[in-house]
Amino acid sequence: MPPSAGGCDGVGGSPQPGSKGEGCHGTPPADQFNISLLDLAAWLQERRKEAGLRYADLADRTRGTEHPCSVSTLQRAASGQTVPRLPVVEAYARACGASVDQAHRYWRAARAQSRRGPQVSPAPRLLNTSAELRLALQAAYAKAGYMPLREMERRVGHGRLPTTTVSRMLKGITMLSRNQLQAFLEVCNVPDKEHGDWLDAWQRAQSARYHRATRELAAAAEARRRRPNGAVRAWTFMPLHLCLSE
Repeated sequence: MPPSAGGCDGVGGSPQPGSKGEGCHGTPPADQFNISLLDLAAWLQERRKEAGLRYADLADRTRGTEHPCSVSTLQRAASGQTVPRLPVVEAYARACGASVDQAHRYWRAARAQSRRGPQVSPAPRLLNTSAELRLALQAAYAKAGYMPLREMERRVGHGRLPTTTVSRMLKGITMLSRNQLQAFLEVCNVPDKEHGDWLDAWQRAQSARYHRATRELAAAAEARRRRPNGAVRAWTFMPLHLCLSE
């Protein structure tokens, strides 16, 4: 098991007073059985030792980059106590000259296991409704490590994946647009070769919503067309786009 390099203050392993048992940056404390977190910590420690660097050297190498890190932040990242933020793991790996893609895989596994959410879903080609697609996207989000929504938006470019829209989708309230789905798949590291199946599933879900709304509109119009005594009354139309709202 990787040795503990220090808690949030860089000295001890206990949470700071008033933290209510939470780790740094509001991250829930790691479960002692999160093997993936220990794998991440061990991998980070091994990369630093292979590079022959001290934590002070790593901190120096991150200065002037997009995500400069202090010595204590880097120590916490490799402590195995809590799942570090993804930008910290990336900065650590780059400072060691290690693979950032491999760092991503270790981080996603650690974060996913710490949250214990759904990570298995049917293949996209088997999805036909918005409800099924939302559940599958929730599983993809879990498998990708529950990346913070603001971090997702930052990585794909501001405006491509609004945090409020993703939050509502994950809660089962709404569905992403086609372009938002494309951005979501990219940031969740879904293989490019699978994007076509996901986009086809999105199209089927949209078509299902349209046909359901058309049937409901026709049934409502028929009910309104007939009086209780069987007399025929004038038709009244409702704009179809109103029936398609979430």
